Amino acid sequence: MQLQGGTDWVGLLPASVAAAAADHDLSGPLADEERAAIARAVPARRAEFRTGRLLARRALTAIGTPVTALPVGRSGAPRWPEGVVGTITHCPGLRACAVARRDDHAGIGIDATPARPLPPGVLRRIADVTDDRVAWGLTALRRTGVESPDSVLLAATEAVVKARSAAHDGWFGIDGAHVELRPDGTFTASARRGPAFAATGRWAVDRGTARAGIVLAAR
Repeated sequence: MQLQGGTDWVGLLPASVAAAAADHDLSGPLADEERAAIARAVPARRAEFRTGRLLARRALTAIGTPVTALPVGRSGAPRWPEGVVGTITHCPGLRACAVARRDDHAGIGIDATPARPLPPGVLRRIADVTDDRVAWGLTALRRTGVESPDSVLLAATEAVVKARSAAHDGWFGIDGAHVELRPDGTFTASARRGPAFAATGRWAVDRGTARAGIVLAAR
């Protein structure tokens, strides 16, 4: 289920997910509690926050759960309506939100990041680069001409973190899951820490941006 601007996520998420995206910041009203949450933020942060909330409203309306406000939870993530899981991402040139019913998915995660080499040490933080399976995935993507495979791994890992935060009622860190990339546009994920799970997501590189999406099965 894709909305205006949501074509960036076609093929990365199942049809049970509603996604909305924009390549620029949007203007529109926020609820009082939303404005209060970013009152002291810098202008760039306020703009991306506003855009994320407006896109979330579009996506929630598409699944029949319209809202007038999405408060900020203690973790800093949105407090989604009862029975809904959702995720927001933002990077230069792209803002996006995806939502689904909790009856369909226990968790959902999307992430976008510029397709460029990661700073030194970041790759080692997010993955066990000594693991043959992780190394094979990165090498396989390089051989097929994928731009900056390590940025793809970062996007996939961040998407998994977001999906787990809803599905497993906690935050297990960027190094809490084992993620392996596949050159066919998929990646697998399983737990390194916290509740056991196994899931397959999808990735893509488009217009200089690495994107990844994953959903976890409903309990």
